[in-house]
This record gives sequence, C-alpha cells and structure tokens, in this order.
Amino acid sequence: MKNKTVEINNLLYKISREDFSGYEIVDYWDADTTAIGLQKENILIYVSTFNFPKTNNYDLIIEDLKTGKILKSETIKTYAEFINGVQVFLK
Repeated sequence: MKNKTVEINNLLYKISREDFSGYEIVDYWDADTTAIGLQKENILIYVSTFNFPKTNNYDLIIEDLKTGKILKSETIKTYAEFINGVQVFLK
C-alpha cells in the first residue's frame, strides 16, 4: 500500500502467501503509516509496527466489532508468533 511503511507492506506480502481466505485488508487509520487491519466478518485484527522499525515486532489487537470486546492484545516478536496469534481468526 502506498501510504504504509515497508514493514507493513512486507507483512501484507507474507500474509498473502498464507492459507487464509475470506478476509479483507482494511485501513481505518489512513494517517497512521505503521498500522493496518485485517477483517473477517465481525473480527478486526489491528496490527501496528509503531516503535518497531526493522525489528519485525508488531502490536496486535483483535477485536469483536459487534461487541467492542478486545479478544487479544499483545506485542508479537516474530512473524511466526503473529501467524499463531491470528490463524484461529482467519482460517
């Protein structure tokens, strides 16, 4: 995406190679070049690389949009951890 950092674009590329379907990339944070969302039905996965340049760390927040409930919130240290954290919501 044009208005996103290299880290976010690299993450999106890696995700595109995973066996996930039915999700859409959403950008509710146009001014934030370090954040992106993945949405599948009523689940929003917010990913940010703010304060993590070139480290492959991510802040991850998974929210149920219907209830506003935060289902998961953590700092992820590797791409493998990221995939493990989101796969249940994207498969």
